[in-house]
Amino acid sequence: NIPVIASGGAGRLEHIYQVLSGGLADAVLLASGLHYGQLSVPQVKNYLKEKGVIIR
Repeated sequence: NIPVIASGGAGRLEHIYQVLSGGLADAVLLASGLHYGQLSVPQVKNYLKEKGVIIR
């Protein structure tokens, strides 16, 4: 079983949720979104927790 990591194109929180909830990826990579301040780690974690996604 090989984990799949989605990378690129996550400009909104909804995009992250769609990839994780659709069973298409096991994890996401958010380099640009975090680097340029579009997203923050606490913001992403809180959003995903509210949606019922299990995160670390």
